[in-house]
Parts: sequence; structure tokens; C-alpha cells
Amino acid sequence: WHSAVILPLRLGTVTTGALSLYMRESQAFNTKERDLLLQLASNISYALDFFELDNQRKKAEYALLESEVRYSALFANNGVPMLVIDPADGRIVDANIKAIAFYGWESSSLGALYINDINALTPKQIEDEMERSKSTQKSYFEFRHRLASGIICDVEVFSSPINLGGKSYLISAVHDVTERRRLEQRVHNAQTLTQLFIDHLPGVAFVKDSQLKLLMVNQFLGKVLGVEPQTLVGKTAHDIFPPEFADEVTRLDRVMLEQGGSSTYEESLNGTYNETSMFVIDNGTGEQFLAGLSFDVTDKHRFGERTKALLEINELGGSLPEKDFLTAGLELIEKVTRSRIGFLHFVNEDQETLQLITWTAAALKGCTAAYDAHYPVSQAGIWADSLRTHQPVIFNDYEAYAKKHGLPAGHVPMSRLISVPIIEGGLVRMMIGVGNKDSDYDEIDTGTLMLMGNDMWRIACRARVEVALQQRVEELVVVNQKLTQIQTQLLQSEKMASIGQLAAGVAHEINNPIGFVKSNLGTLATYVDHLIEISKAYEAIESQLDAAPGGVLDTIRQRKRELDFDYLLTDLSQLIEESREGVQRVSKIVLDLKSFSRSGETAKEWTDLHAGIESTINVVWNQIKYKAEVVRAFGEVPPVFCVASQINQIVMNFLVNAEQAITDHGHITIRTGTEGDKVWLEVQDDGCGISEEKQVRILEPFYTTKPVGQGTGLGLSIAFGIVQRHQGSLTFQSKPGIGSTFRVTLPIRPEGAIDPAEATL
Repeated sequence: WHSAVILPLRLGTVTTGALSLYMRESQAFNTKERDLLLQLASNISYALDFFELDNQRKKAEYALLESEVRYSALFANNGVPMLVIDPADGRIVDANIKAIAFYGWESSSLGALYINDINALTPKQIEDEMERSKSTQKSYFEFRHRLASGIICDVEVFSSPINLGGKSYLISAVHDVTERRRLEQRVHNAQTLTQLFIDHLPGVAFVKDSQLKLLMVNQFLGKVLGVEPQTLVGKTAHDIFPPEFADEVTRLDRVMLEQGGSSTYEESLNGTYNETSMFVIDNGTGEQFLAGLSFDVTDKHRFGERTKALLEINELGGSLPEKDFLTAGLELIEKVTRSRIGFLHFVNEDQETLQLITWTAAALKGCTAAYDAHYPVSQAGIWADSLRTHQPVIFNDYEAYAKKHGLPAGHVPMSRLISVPIIEGGLVRMMIGVGNKDSDYDEIDTGTLMLMGNDMWRIACRARVEVALQQRVEELVVVNQKLTQIQTQLLQSEKMASIGQLAAGVAHEINNPIGFVKSNLGTLATYVDHLIEISKAYEAIESQLDAAPGGVLDTIRQRKRELDFDYLLTDLSQLIEESREGVQRVSKIVLDLKSFSRSGETAKEWTDLHAGIESTINVVWNQIKYKAEVVRAFGEVPPVFCVASQINQIVMNFLVNAEQAITDHGHITIRTGTEGDKVWLEVQDDGCGISEEKQVRILEPFYTTKPVGQGTGLGLSIAFGIVQRHQGSLTFQSKPGIGSTFRVTLPIRPEGAIDPAEATL
């Protein structure tokens, strides 16, 4: 029994139910004993439970004491200023050592303060901060606390609830961020100053990270794009610009990041030109940033284009006809001003009428309206206000002008217009205008039109003066050539007259000796005939004396044989006949020369062309007989009313030219004929011929196809002049290597011809 009771005691924590179960199962106890033991076990169990509860209470008290000691140690010795605050009224219940040192109050003094006593913010500011913290889900509050010295510090307060002695408090850790805020403020001020600086730059300033996203951008870019600059931060070029431009910008950015250093590029977007200088920045940690400044150089670019166009206009000047030049200049202005149409008018001296000179190709392409090149200023639209006011006019909203004239049907629609007057000598000489630019016209456009328009007018006027001067020079050259030709013809006529006078005198002088030579030859022929008769008589006597002894006639016969007496008798008659023919020929040549020259003759008369041709052939025969055979193919021609000597001169020129065109030996064919009321004569040769490029000039004075020293170039020119004065025509045909044919056609009875019957009187 005793041993059975010890087990439950040893168990200690065995419950009464467990002990009762044990004794009921045991066979060593009777009922009374079991009841007694159960009662005893119940009492023991109660005692044990009491002892256990007391032990747990003591453990809890110890743990609480230990917790309070640990709290006191952690709170008091914490390296961060800490306050315990009663949330009911904001009283400071406790403060650790760091808090006392930070705030500068004694512990008792600090414990007598409320949180609002040290908070420099107004209740409304405190409420706003707490609401802001809730909305941003911050774990701390930002306050400004006043120290015992009066200094106000920026603090971050981390608060959490705590239970002390069964009451809830707030324990707050206070972090002094005054110095950090000062640094942040300095950084913020620096950033603000930097932003203000780049915002005031007259161009785009930006900084991009290595992913080419914008980190910083100035107001200028926002203004250009029409957005707030802050909305551009974090975006790439493809988020901002059109695809093609963005691709080019991205390509250049990547090249810059790869190469490093700095570089300058020119970019164009929507008609705006920018010069961008980019450079790579390394922040010291290996990360690279791309910074850049981009300035608008559109005006500079436009001035450059204008200068280039002015140079091009000056190059075109004088190389094109006036209208083509003005059209080319107008199209240059249209291109430089980014316009779609252009027009140019001349203003007449009366300043009341206009003349449309040219439109640009783009204007003509878009306009099907009929127009008149000449019309009065009163009918012109508002674009003619530049003429009316003598000032440039700009209409950047054409449709808004109530005084504009209606455009004719088919006219290209007008949106913008600029027109400038070109003034010289106080009068508007030319109006030039362009229209339909995508953006508004400005002073640069006005200056471009003024400068280029004035240059075009100056060059056009200079070209007109040069053309007029050239025409005048050409006229003077022609007049001078005519004067030279006339002078040459006069000299030639005078020369021919002198030759004629000389020839007439020579012919007269030659005729005298020829006369008595002919007479003497006649007498000589008679004498010779007589001598021959006597000789024959002697021959008869000689035949009778042959039989005489002693050889009386041997000596005479010997002498006759020595002198070839029989041949002398035969040849003597032939010599006299040939001498008579020679004298007759000389007489005919002298007569032809006299007929050819007709000393001083300028009057027209009825002339036998064939006789004149024959006499001319005789005159030049000595020159042509060794190189050519003259073939006559004369037709039936009537007498012609002309100056015979001048026609003979033409024939002589043709014959001499034909002879000189024949290299070795050839033929010269002279033909004549009649066509209606006209006669013609032509001289054909089978010489070298004349090339096509030379044929157009052979009638010009002083132009010759002959080698230097073999021709004056006046023969055909004089012949052409003679034919014109005879109301005829001179034509020719020539082929190189085949020969040439020159034909003169003359009227048989030109104006002013006298009746042939009257000519014989």
C-alpha cells in the first residue's frame, strides 16, 4: 500500500483522473482503501495545482521585472533620442539619456513638457504631415522640434504603441536630420540653379543615361514640343520624335557613347535646323551619361541658303534668255522660302498696268485658270498692294482678309502670301511674290525676296543693255561691212574704170601699129607674090638654059640648094598668113578688152550676153587655157537690159574661181537659157567643191576658201551686190570632190528699162 502511494507523488503532475484509474485497476486495494487513497490523491492534486500556479505567478512577476529591467536598459541607454508620450494629452512621460542631451532640458524639465511645446509646426501643419504620412504609407513623420537653446531642428519621428503598467503609450524614436536636410537643400538648390541655368539657355539642354532615357531636360525642349519638360524625363527619342528622326538621333547617341569625347552634328526636323554639341559624362562609378546642347541655327541656315541662291542667280545671269533666267531665279526664291508657288510681274512706265512675266512650275501645275498677261493694277488682288504702297506686304492668313479679290476658277488656293516691289528711280519696276508656305512668312523671307529680286532685276537690265549694245555693235559691224563693201566696190569700180581707161588708151595705141603692121603685111604679101612670080619666070628660063654649055647655072643652083629655096617659097606664104592671123587676133583681144572695160560705164543698155561672155573668155583665156577646157552650151537668149561691164565682171569672177578650184586639169561649162521673162547664165566646174560649213559664208565680204594670198574674198560679194542692183538673183550648188555651179538670173526687162527701139536712136 505504502509503495502504491509513492507512485502518484513521484508523478507530481499526474492528474486525479489518472490516479483514480490506476487504483481502480489495481487489485491490491479494497474499496475503502481505494476511496481513502482517492481522497488523498485529490487533496494532493489540489495542493500541487496551488503550488504550480504560485510558481507560474512568481515566474511571470520575475519575467515582468526582467522585462522592465531590460526595457529600462534599452530605453535609457539607446543611441537614438527616445520619448514616451501619453497619447491622451501629448505629455512627455519619459525621455532617455540621448533625448535629454539632444533637447537640452533636464529630465524633470523635459518630463513637464508636452509634445506641442517642442514641436515648431502649427497644429494644422502637424495634422497635414500625419495625413500625408498615412497617404504615402510612411513609417515616420517629419517634424521640426525646438531645443532648449531655441534652435529648431529637422527631425524624423518613428512612433509605435507600448503598454506600460496596463496603460498604452507612444514610444517615439527621434532622428535628427537637420544636417542631411541642409545637404539635401544644398543639392536641391544646386539642382534648381542648374535647372534654372539650362532653362534660360537659348536652346535645348539635356542629359541621358546609358539607356538613352532623359534624366534632365530644360524648358526650351518642352516649349518646342508643346509639353511640360517634367513629362519628358524617363523617355527616349522614339517616345518623343517621329520614327525616322528618332532613329537618326538614337544612332548618333549610341555612336557618341561608344566613342566618347564630344562632337557636333547638324539635325533637321520639320523645317527647323539645329546644331547639337554632345559629350559623354562619367560619374566616377563607371556609369556613363550623355549630355548635349542643341541650338536653333535655322536663321543661319536660311541666310546660308540665301547667299548660295544669290551666287547661283549671278551664275545664271547672262547664260539664259531673259524669261528662262527670271523663271529659274523665281524657282530658287520659291525653294529658299519653302513656298509652293511664285509669280513675277513687270510694271509698265505708267505704273498703272502690269505684265505677267512668269510663274513657277508648281504654280502652273496647280492652276488651270485662264489669265491675261497684261492687265491694269486696279484689277489686281491684294498681292499688288506692294505696288500701291511701295512696301513689302505679308498675308499670313490670306483667307482672313476681307478686301482680297476673289480668285478665278481653277486658281490654286491661297493660304499665305508675300509680295515685294523692286524699285528703281522712284518707280516700281518689278513685283515678285511667293505663297503657300507651311509656316508664317517673316522678315528673313522679306529680305530674301528683296535681295534676290533686286539682283534678278539688275541682271535682267544689264542683260538687256548688253543685248541692245550687242545688237548695236552688230548693226555697226554690218554697216561698216557695207561701207567697206561699197568702198571696195567703189575702189574696184574706180580700178576697173582706170583699167578701162588704160585699156582704151592701150587699145588705141596698139591699134595704130597694128594698123600699119596689117597694112605692111598686106603690101609685103603682094611683094612676095610678085617675087614668087618672078622666081617662077626665072625657073622657066633656067629650064631653057639647062642645055647651055659650061654649066652657066650651076652656081645659082648650088646656092638655091644651100638656102632651101623651094621651102622658102612654100613657107614664106604661110608665115605671112600666120602673121596676118596673129595681128587679127591681137586686134580682137584689144577690141574685147575695150569692150570688157567700157571705161567709166555705169549706164544700163541692151546687151548681147553671149558677146560679153566671149569677150570675157578672151580676156581671161591666158589664165585658164592651161588648166581647163571651156565648153559653151549657149541657149537662145534675147538682149538684156543691164550694165554690160558689170555682168562681164561677174562672168570673169566665175571663170577665175572655177579655174582656181581645178587642181590639175578639168572642164568649165558655160550655159545660158531663158525662163519666162528672165534669162540665166551659169558657170560649172569639176573642181574641188566647197564644204557645207563654208557654203553659208561664201557671199560674205572678205571671206575666202582659198589659201592665204590667193584671194581677197570680195569677188562673190561684189557679184552678189551687182546681181541685187540688177534685180536678179545669185544661187549656187557645190559638193566637195565633185564641183560647183554658180547661176545668175536676170530680168530681161527690169524696171526702168528703155524701149530697144529708143536705144538704137
